[in-house]
Amino acid sequence: MSDKRMNDAGLAEGSRDGRVSGVEVKEKVIGLVSGGIDSPVAICLAAKGFEVIPLHFCLYPLSSRESSLKAIETLRDLKSEINFEKAIIYPWAGILKEIRSEVRDGYSCVACRRSMLLTASEIGKQEGAGGIVTGEALGQKASQTLENLAATSANIELPLLRPLIGMNKQEIIGISKEIGIWKPDHAGCCLATPQKPRTRAEPEEVAREMKKINLQKLIKESEEHSLSVKNLSEIPEDYFFEIAGKFG
Repeated sequence: MSDKRMNDAGLAEGSRDGRVSGVEVKEKVIGLVSGGIDSPVAICLAAKGFEVIPLHFCLYPLSSRESSLKAIETLRDLKSEINFEKAIIYPWAGILKEIRSEVRDGYSCVACRRSMLLTASEIGKQEGAGGIVTGEALGQKASQTLENLAATSANIELPLLRPLIGMNKQEIIGISKEIGIWKPDHAGCCLATPQKPRTRAEPEEVAREMKKINLQKLIKESEEHSLSVKNLSEIPEDYFFEIAGKFG
């Protein structure tokens, strides 16, 4: 894949052209991978110019084990395609349960999405990443209306990169097939989606709802059960039992 020219903020110390001792250096980004169709395509496109650290927010046990395993299979497919150094599997059920309990029903999707971006930003800073890549495409989900994108991404510290933002589903599927990562079956949708999600949330409204949860405390609790994985075939057998016991 071709490389994208880096700006000065992405250069290694002592380098002005993105090279250290003749070796090209790519800036790191966190890539959100849901296990669906869109996010793997966004990751592959971003990998043309960045070193991507895939981050999967695991919904188990609020989603099926089968769905979570499909998401990990997606990470394996990405590994063979872009050969990232490691992936991060981050349990999300505890945070989502708190959102469902405390946040008004129609706002749970946007509050969940904003929480994910805030968490990804924290992880990105720990990993030395300069941005966050998402598979969001305008209008394809309730959380991806123009208004909700503005509300969920307001004041996120790291820049958000959305390679698919103007594409429709057929265009994304076409790229997925060209890359060679397309599969007819993929991880299912979140089972916690409200019946009538808010589609035009204001940033101030989302901020008020977010105050109902202690996100920093929840992030700390979930981080203790996250996995940083280099070999995706060696995920511990009892990992799902561990997070089900903690967050079920």
